[in-house]
Amino acid sequence: MVQALLAVLMAVEVEALLAPARATTTLGVVLVIVSVLGVGGARWMERVAAEELGQDYVFEQRRRLVTSAIADADYSGSLGVTVTRASNDLSAVRNWVALGVAALVTGVPLIVVVLAALLFLDPVIGLAVTVPLALVAAAVPVLARITFDRARTLRRQRGRMSAKVADTVLAGESVRASGAVSRELRAIDRGSDKVVAAAIDRAWITGLTRALTATAASACTVVVVLASVLGLAEPATVASTLMLLGILAGPVTDLGRVIEYRQNYLAATRILAPLLSRADDLREQERERENAWPEEPVPDVAAVGVRGLVVDDRLLPDLRARPGDRIRMVSADPHQIRATVATLSSLDAEEVLSIGGLDFGRAPGKVRRELVGVASDSVPLERGSVARLTGFRAPGVSTEELRDVLDRVGLTQTIARDERGLSLRLKNGGQPWSFSEVAQLKLARGLLREPPLVLLEGIDAALDGAARQRLADVLADYPGVAIFSSAEPGIFGENYREWDVDGVEVEDEAEQPLLEEDDGE
Repeated sequence: MVQALLAVLMAVEVEALLAPARATTTLGVVLVIVSVLGVGGARWMERVAAEELGQDYVFEQRRRLVTSAIADADYSGSLGVTVTRASNDLSAVRNWVALGVAALVTGVPLIVVVLAALLFLDPVIGLAVTVPLALVAAAVPVLARITFDRARTLRRQRGRMSAKVADTVLAGESVRASGAVSRELRAIDRGSDKVVAAAIDRAWITGLTRALTATAASACTVVVVLASVLGLAEPATVASTLMLLGILAGPVTDLGRVIEYRQNYLAATRILAPLLSRADDLREQERERENAWPEEPVPDVAAVGVRGLVVDDRLLPDLRARPGDRIRMVSADPHQIRATVATLSSLDAEEVLSIGGLDFGRAPGKVRRELVGVASDSVPLERGSVARLTGFRAPGVSTEELRDVLDRVGLTQTIARDERGLSLRLKNGGQPWSFSEVAQLKLARGLLREPPLVLLEGIDAALDGAARQRLADVLADYPGVAIFSSAEPGIFGENYREWDVDGVEVEDEAEQPLLEEDDGE
């Protein structure tokens, strides 16, 4: 609105300065100069404010998107699709908020005010300028619908392409071993061709939209010139009108891009909306758990009970373990062990896992991390410093505690080798450390502050000889319950029990609740 008022002020002053009956005044010149600078400054501030708004909005949406990906145990999106959603789709959202909404908020009032001013200054010229703009406005619904359809097609092809690339990179070793590098590249090329074709199809319609809006802006100037040639307007009026049209050309041309941004945004939100809604549900569930959880300390050692646990539609046998027990998971299907650990560590079902009488399914995240520690050779390590990765379960843990648990698993010398110490950043699954050192780090994180229950999935298989002995020494004195899987269980001691996690196939209705844990066990 500020730009519109300044533009009108500028036009009025220009017409007054050029009018034969009025002498040029210093005030008039100053007002014109101030108006020009004001329009430029307003445009500058508009861009900065729009970018801040867009980035703030995308920041929140990215957080919600990642929440749905990592907090939902049932999330099934591939890595490539997830990255595409976090980049391309959120870029479409950002473009609409920062460049589309801002252009509409500032551009539409400017267009309306300028047209009103033109109709007031000279109705003939005002009508002549309005006609091209009205024709473009009439075409917008049709153009927008086509743009939306083609934007959806392009996003679909991009998602498939991203998933294909991610899966191929992850399977790179297998591709090389099979001598199939060229074949996989050809498959990616075919997907790329589809993306290119979809992008070009979209460019035809978005280019047409931009061309129409740019042509409309130029047509407005042409009709004013024709009006002047035909003697339908005074020179001063023509000059002020052309100045207004110069200011109007930007917002009118921007409308072509606004239509594109809007349809890309709608195509992206069709994909993002369910995920963002799921993120809100997950956050609400976490708030409910926090509000309902009684303020009571987590026991240092406690009995563990599992009853009615269903993993991949298979009902597992009940389990009761006392502090200090060692439980070995066994199964004819290795995947069932992986699924059991994943289900136990992120369990939402109530009255299934009990630790010291506390229902793990009802516990909020800050309590869960105190109840259960996990070390799995099957789960990739996050990116971050050694200190952050080791203290992942215990925010605010002291440096002394970190060094103590790292020493227990045999990583003191490894840390001392690098001058960065605990600040050394690990990435890409733990590089530059060895597989054994990464497994030791996972073990240290799982054992930090000795949770009542620790889940160890194949961790010994990744350890070297010295680290395996450290694991045996640590578990010999570990006071809590350890549930583990191992091809060589002797390292976990001789007094362990086996828990067959193959289970039996059941329908959902067959799930049973867990009975209350008694305090004596």
